[in-house]
Amino acid sequence: MKKAKSNRHFLCLILTIILLVTCSPIGALAESSNDPGLNNTASGMELLGNSIEQGTLIPIIAFSDQAVYNGNPQILATINPDPDGPELNPEMIEITYQGIKSDGEAYPQSTLPPTDAGTYTVLAKYQGDDAYTSIAETREIKIKPLELKTTDFFTEKPVVKIYDGNTNVADNAIQGLRNTGVITMDISAVNFSYKAAKFLSKDVKVVNSNQVILKEVAISGSKSKNYLIVDEKKEAKPLTNMDVFLAASINPKAVDVILTGQDKVYDGTANLYDYRLAINQADLIKGEEVGAFGAENFYPWYGDVNTQQDKVGTYNVWATGGFYLYGINGTNPDNYTIKNDTIFSKQKYQITPASVTVIPAYVSKNQGEPDPALTYVVWQNESGDGFVKGLYGDDVLYGSLERESGESVGTYDVFLGSLNNPNYQITLTDGKDKFEILKSPDTVATYTGNDYDNGGNESGEAEKKSPVPYFGIAFLILLLIAGGIFFGKNRLTKMD
Repeated sequence: MKKAKSNRHFLCLILTIILLVTCSPIGALAESSNDPGLNNTASGMELLGNSIEQGTLIPIIAFSDQAVYNGNPQILATINPDPDGPELNPEMIEITYQGIKSDGEAYPQSTLPPTDAGTYTVLAKYQGDDAYTSIAETREIKIKPLELKTTDFFTEKPVVKIYDGNTNVADNAIQGLRNTGVITMDISAVNFSYKAAKFLSKDVKVVNSNQVILKEVAISGSKSKNYLIVDEKKEAKPLTNMDVFLAASINPKAVDVILTGQDKVYDGTANLYDYRLAINQADLIKGEEVGAFGAENFYPWYGDVNTQQDKVGTYNVWATGGFYLYGINGTNPDNYTIKNDTIFSKQKYQITPASVTVIPAYVSKNQGEPDPALTYVVWQNESGDGFVKGLYGDDVLYGSLERESGESVGTYDVFLGSLNNPNYQITLTDGKDKFEILKSPDTVATYTGNDYDNGGNESGEAEKKSPVPYFGIAFLILLLIAGGIFFGKNRLTKMD
């Protein structure tokens, strides 16, 4: 027990010594406080123990209330100085952002302004200084998606098809569907799709311009949530998909026009007046019917594409322009077009000679004279209105007629001879006795003195031939007839 008490006394002694040593500097400082040379140090210690005093001006915090996605970071709050106060200390300004983007991705707290559409909590704070008091304010702000108008959609290539009798749109007809409202930097990150596409009209020509309607156009892609499709014509809440109308056109379907000709008789022209135009039925949409007709002055021609032939021969028949389509049984001809403006017959046709009749004129000459030209008239046999005099146009017949040989006085027949023209089939008619050789007229006698001179005989013959007594002979015959009648009558009387 005595030893335990001794230990407690020793411990108490040690604690008393420690307490005395610790309190000694405080007492010394207290005593030295009466020394004038230490006043400034004491004042400085007092300032360090107190906080810096702030001003009374209040900074102005402004939050954005019309933020729309534009592809760039957007400062959603600003802290501005009082209009009558000094500038703010930038180091005292702190603005932080935190929220959820439109695609559902979290935007962690950051001093960097957000870019994507979404909802963000914005904390704007000023720490205060000797002119301004500290202030902090929080607000929830939305960056709205950029609206895309339905009228601003377009395609990289025009939407067009050949008439097929329906309003269907081929899968590959719409390529590169875009909208002019998409920011350039987002073009590759924004895509558009649609559920169905139809032409408003199946016809080539409509009252207003034709269009394609895209049903339920939707946006996709990594930047798609930053955009909304709106119809500016309707007071409707913006949607992620809706119908879109695109300018489109339907081109007419080309069809072959078939030209059918026929043989014709030469008429001095290359024109084919009796022809037929038809449509290749394989080119038409099933159930539709179209025909072709030529204009009033439409005449196909015989020959080739560059040359018209009007002579007798065998040729294809050609036509260029001047023929048109028409609908049959309600078919709209505007939905079709002529495939080739220049057409020709698949087979060849003949121009055959025209038939003409040559009628020789009566021609005569005196015996011993040269033959005069054998003249004639020509009549067309197949004019449609009976016979027509002459040949076609400036045509002529070559060669000449010939007559029956002989130089004696009398009549002779006329033949066709060498008369010809390859474009005509020539028939000679009424050629009998159309050429006559007449006896040369008697030479006129001249009287000189007691002699007659024929004016053309230089032999000087003295003897003249007596003229034949034609009058006497006639008188004698008349007497014989009268006598026969007289005696015959008396004989009959006696028999009675």
